[in-house]
Order: sequence, then structure tokens, then C-alpha cells
Amino acid sequence: MELVFAFGSNMCSSRLAAYEVTPLRARGALLKRYKLSFRKRSEDGSGKADVVRSRSHVARVWGVLYDVDEQGLARLDTGEKGYRRRRARVLLRNGRHARVWIYVSARNQRDKSLRPYTWYKHFLVEGAKEHQLPKSYVASLESIIAIQDPIRERDRRKGNLTCP
Repeated sequence: MELVFAFGSNMCSSRLAAYEVTPLRARGALLKRYKLSFRKRSEDGSGKADVVRSRSHVARVWGVLYDVDEQGLARLDTGEKGYRRRRARVLLRNGRHARVWIYVSARNQRDKSLRPYTWYKHFLVEGAKEHQLPKSYVASLESIIAIQDPIRERDRRKGNLTCP
């Protein structure tokens, strides 16, 4: 079994299911000394979630820790285009630490000027609520400045997807 820490749209179970990944377990976890960013350039022209190391001891990113099998990990590797998998350590709610996989943007995929689309931000907010991440963190996700997707059909289709 592999531990994967999701901090972006994969916090929403239905997004993870789109990769045909069915985790055995999901729970909230905290990645310390990282900041959430939207610098990962997407094929659709928007910014997707990324994490950036920080020297600040107060920097942190909440997310969802999934237990996935090797096949699920391979599917994520294929589906997470423009990201590379690397090791990190997260803090669990019981006070223990776990060594996990995270997906960070590849250097050639970064652009600090990008913003997420509103439907993408929705996945983060709803995924955080689905997994009962702290209300203060949900509020910080809700305050993210997002832009409208210029392709109305995609905006409507993606905006109608829900997290269980």
C-alpha cells in the first residue's frame, strides 16, 4: 500500500475516481513548511495546485492522505501530467508522522502569473469539506482569487461535478 497526499482537486473523491483510483482509506493530514500555489500551468491555460517549500515554520498545507495500491499509484503517475512524484512527510491528526508521495509541478510547467478557474477552486473547497479539514483552512481556500473559464461548456460541465 502507498500513501498519497492530495492537496489540489484530488481532495475531491470524485476527481480521484476519474483516474479509476479507489483508495482504501482517506483522512486529513498536514504538510508543514509548504505553501499552496497555483503556478502549475495546465493545458487549459489555468493554474493548477502545487506546493512550494517554505522556510517559515508557520507555512502549512492541509490535504487528504489516501491509501492506494500500486496500480492506483501507477494511474496517478500517468494522469498527473506536468507533475512529478516525490517524497514528503505529513503530520496526521493523531500526532504521528507519515512518509508519503506528493505530486509537485515539473520546473518547465511553472508560471507564477496563473490563476485557477472557479470550477477548479470549487473542487478544492468541496474536497476539503468532504474530508472535514479545518474550517479555517476551508475559509482560506474559499478566499483564493479564481477566474472564469472562457470555455463556457467546460465551465458548466466541470462546475456541475460534485464531491460526495
